[in-house]
Amino acid sequence: MTASDVTPGRAPVPGVLTWRRFLVAGLALTAAVMVVPGWTGEVLWDVVPLLACAAMVVGIRRHPGPHARAWWWLAAGTAWWALADLGWTAWYAAVGGDADLVPWWFDIVYMATYPLLVVGLTRLPRNSLRSRHESATMDAVVVVVGTGLLYWALVFRSFLGPDALQDAAHLVSVVSLGAGLGVVLMASRLLFRYGGRNGAYALLGCGVAASTAGDVLYTLTLIGDGNPGISVLDTSLAEGVGSAAWLVWFVLFGAAALHPGVAGSPDAEPSRGLTLARGVVFFLLASLGPAALLLTFRVGSTVTMPWSDLAVPVLAVTALSAFLVTRLVVGTSTAQRRAIQLDRQAAELARALDEQSALQKLLSHQAQHDPLTGLGNRTRFTERLSAPDRRGNGERAVLMVDLDGFKTVNDDHGHHAGDDLLVQVARRLRRVVGGDDTLARLGGDEFAVVLEDTHESDARDVATRVVRALSEPFVVDGRTVRITSSVGVRLVDASVEPQATLRDADLALYAAKAAGKNQVRLFDPSLRVAQDRRSHLAEGLRHAVERDQLVVHYQPVVSLGTGQVQSVEALLRWQSPDGLVMPDGFIPVAEDTGLIVPIGEHVLRRACADVRPWFERHGVRVHVNVSARQLREPDVVEQVLRALRDASLPGRALVLEITETALLAAEEPEATLVESHLSRLREHGVRVAIDDFGTGYSSLAYLQRLPVDIVKIDGAFTRFAAEPGEEGRRRRALASAIVDLCRSLDLPAVAEQIETDDEADALRALGCPEGQGYLFGRPAPREAIGALLERPARLGSVPTPRTAQDAARRPV
Repeated sequence: MTASDVTPGRAPVPGVLTWRRFLVAGLALTAAVMVVPGWTGEVLWDVVPLLACAAMVVGIRRHPGPHARAWWWLAAGTAWWALADLGWTAWYAAVGGDADLVPWWFDIVYMATYPLLVVGLTRLPRNSLRSRHESATMDAVVVVVGTGLLYWALVFRSFLGPDALQDAAHLVSVVSLGAGLGVVLMASRLLFRYGGRNGAYALLGCGVAASTAGDVLYTLTLIGDGNPGISVLDTSLAEGVGSAAWLVWFVLFGAAALHPGVAGSPDAEPSRGLTLARGVVFFLLASLGPAALLLTFRVGSTVTMPWSDLAVPVLAVTALSAFLVTRLVVGTSTAQRRAIQLDRQAAELARALDEQSALQKLLSHQAQHDPLTGLGNRTRFTERLSAPDRRGNGERAVLMVDLDGFKTVNDDHGHHAGDDLLVQVARRLRRVVGGDDTLARLGGDEFAVVLEDTHESDARDVATRVVRALSEPFVVDGRTVRITSSVGVRLVDASVEPQATLRDADLALYAAKAAGKNQVRLFDPSLRVAQDRRSHLAEGLRHAVERDQLVVHYQPVVSLGTGQVQSVEALLRWQSPDGLVMPDGFIPVAEDTGLIVPIGEHVLRRACADVRPWFERHGVRVHVNVSARQLREPDVVEQVLRALRDASLPGRALVLEITETALLAAEEPEATLVESHLSRLREHGVRVAIDDFGTGYSSLAYLQRLPVDIVKIDGAFTRFAAEPGEEGRRRRALASAIVDLCRSLDLPAVAEQIETDDEADALRALGCPEGQGYLFGRPAPREAIGALLERPARLGSVPTPRTAQDAARRPV
């Protein structure tokens, strides 16, 4: 049993009964009926219809749905015939086996089968498609008219004749044949509508054909003995075949109801095979009737024909011809309508294709161009760079252009002003870059150019003109703004992949920005070597913390008056597999990659843990350098307080050092955020020191605003004792001014990089309270700090501090 024989959600009823098995068993039983003589054959004959009715009930219950009602009508028609035949057999047995004693009107009982079958067949096409189907209906009418003419020529005229209408039994037989034509009409409609694609409908059609053959043969037996038999051993061959035809009808209907095709089927597609089958059917039906009429004429010298003999075939042939012509007209009209529809569809398809082509062009343009500036985007730039030179002469070059100061314009004037600025930049770049070259906006404020047929000097000249053009002021939103640009240049090497060329141009651009911006830098291999080294360092830094490769050394900060160690500065070292790396070798990489945040937290926690015993015994604080990027982290305050809490240290034991340039270079709102974090930390006792003071700009003005507690003077101002001349004089003057400023603001000053006694004496003379440098101790591991703290002070008392008047009179 196949899966298609069972409807999901309903148990098989019964599971072993399939349409193939029932068909084989039913035909086998029919064959047995035809050879079993006597009453046994009569009883077996009635068994077949009953089994067919039972099979139809099983099939309908197995395949429920909207189609089931039509099949119930078919089952009702089949069951009516079976019950009527049981009644006839019972009457026949009651009168002792004499068929003449069975009344003629009993045949009328059978006729109720035809309307039941017609209703069922009429409802079947609604199962899959409820729309009208004129061609299939008209073709079925042609079949019925042709069959009617064949009935008249073979049955009525040849065997029954006009006198048959005087006999009630013969009249009922003729009416039965006419009623059967309705069944033929609907069965033919199914055939022409669905073809042979639906197995259930094909079985129904074969069953109707068998029933029609049985009706015709039964009518013919009335001309003979009028007593149709069952077994071929009891009656003539024609009578036996007619009885067998009826049984085959029952078997085929039962098999059809069991077939999965009862659920319906889509209309048959117009195919050559179906068209040829229709042509054959139409030819036979149109020719067999007249041919049979001619064959039934008796040969004689004079042919006479009653009016009825002529009228019936003429009318039938006329009707058949009319239907065929109408069918041709309908088919032609349908073809014309379909041709017009196809023309409209073709026109609509052409318009759709034009619209699709235009849309594809638009999408292709949008996919390769920047919507804001109209320049090519990264995709178009990459394609152009990958394509060969358009002219095939000279060299090619890539220019990477980045705007300096664009973020400030965006933040100060809004994004709409930034967009307007980008549009104006694109216009200026178009004036500089040639029409044969490719200009693109890669994203944000980054532009790129592919120069065709150029040389190094020409590429440098174009890059210089770009820098000069973009340095001119812009008018944005009614305001004049100024920006600069940095340009990296890379000559295209055919042996280098386009992506590698872009990376090299980026390296040149970064070098131009690192060199001070607003300039041009050509790529050279040393940039790639430096980048590879940075990448190697960055990869190693990612694992340095977890592998415990980062070590912290400490350098003392001493009182220049007493020589006592006041604090220690935590200095980071990286013990990499390649050797010891000093901070200036990896801190910039950590800053660029963002690794400075986890590394800084690690150093902070390590320093707090190490300084605890020194602070408890000697009151020594620890200085920890923090970057502006760390201070921009939203949870930096919590990180610092958590490190102090875990080390059981008060806030006053910690000094955070941040470089002056990092504080002053921060832009809004980052600068406000950094100041807010530092102020919160000071509320918990943490002190803040400015490192490398004097190297930035506007230093004196910023000291009043920044949350600072300690000023560390850059070493450039401490190494003046051994430098005679005008330069030494200016440095001494600056150092004296810084110390006096710190004293007036109550900010302790720490002089850095003190290496000689002369430098220390000079700083003490200026009144600098604390100092740091190799003179007092080099950075050392934590184990060496304990011994240093126990060592007695080397320095005497500090000289008497100068007054303001003394400072003014003392020569420098």
